[in-house]
Amino acid sequence: MPANSTLRIHIIGGGIAGLTAAIALRKHGFPVVLFEQSEQFGDVGAGITIGPNASRVLLALGLQQRLEPYIRTPRHAGVLHYKTGDPVSYALRGDRYVSEFGSPFWHIHRADLLKVLVDTLSDDPGAELRTGHQVTGITQSADKAACKFANGVSENCDVLIASDGIKSTTRETLFSGTPATFTGYVAWRGLVDMESLPGFEIDPDFALYAGPGRIVGRYALRKRSLMNYVAISTREDWREEGWTVRSEVAEVVSEFGDWCEDVQRIIRATPPDRCFKWALHVREPLETWVEGRVALLGDAAHPMTPFLGLGAGIGIEDAMVLARAFSSSDGWQSALERYQNARVAHAAYAQRASARQGLHLLNAKPEPGEGKRLYNEDTLGLYTYDATTVAL
Repeated sequence: MPANSTLRIHIIGGGIAGLTAAIALRKHGFPVVLFEQSEQFGDVGAGITIGPNASRVLLALGLQQRLEPYIRTPRHAGVLHYKTGDPVSYALRGDRYVSEFGSPFWHIHRADLLKVLVDTLSDDPGAELRTGHQVTGITQSADKAACKFANGVSENCDVLIASDGIKSTTRETLFSGTPATFTGYVAWRGLVDMESLPGFEIDPDFALYAGPGRIVGRYALRKRSLMNYVAISTREDWREEGWTVRSEVAEVVSEFGDWCEDVQRIIRATPPDRCFKWALHVREPLETWVEGRVALLGDAAHPMTPFLGLGAGIGIEDAMVLARAFSSSDGWQSALERYQNARVAHAAYAQRASARQGLHLLNAKPEPGEGKRLYNEDTLGLYTYDATTVAL
């Protein structure tokens, strides 16, 4: 399709994947309208990891200068014993990511990444961002797709990209498959001001404390002024899915009360308004992401557990492949077919690999000095995936 295409592409969902898809489509010359259900773009504070598979996409989209104030590459990573804090395994990182995978690894605050993406689109006259639009219904005909929103607005388009998360209305409406199911894992996340942790040694930069049935991961954000952590336990007594459910800090302290002092210090220092809890849910991989003029993207297509830190990255890959498919096709039908063919198997592989990693981690009983190496994105080949060049 020509770069000045008049194809009307609408995107549902203003998370990382949806916003990146809008930027990628704009880079290839397509006007876009993106609808976000919230009244403003943003996210409850949390850190995310951006592996080389995703950073190469963001760099290809020309976002390095905007991202520079917010990103940080960990110098080293390690697995630590949950009781003693002693190293189980330790690896240098830093520039190794660029030398091995051709692109860096970053830690970044989710809100900072969203700000970069929103600001980039806000500066682009070919992109329209509409907040306060919660989709309630989707229909399509031979010549259009149509969305109805809770505010009474109806909009038609030529192609609809649904990036509306694990609870996707679009997926539920148009695609078969099992509903989201509880994994048996409950997670807490928090952000702690480093000034509340005087003398805390951030070594390794990324640490995973692994114990029977529980793990805690921690790393610093925003020029090491904040400590981000995620604590995961195997439980069956609480199943509420969602990133914005508040938790009592005392509950996390109790759950990890027998762990090493560093873990307990971090948890105890969590401000009450920065402690959140969610039950991890997943869906089985779909065999198709396209139905007529509608395609799924991001968590709507492939929600996954966080054990490989790939959720945002795989959605960022989707965005680049989608835009390239439209740019290299002579019609929207072939574009969506190319996108689907390039992505479904790869995303399903990542989903299953993350689930396996969770089983491995939460049954781990590491001992100091045993040299145990967890299989990860490095060894699975997931960091070598290049959405900017993969065959379409």
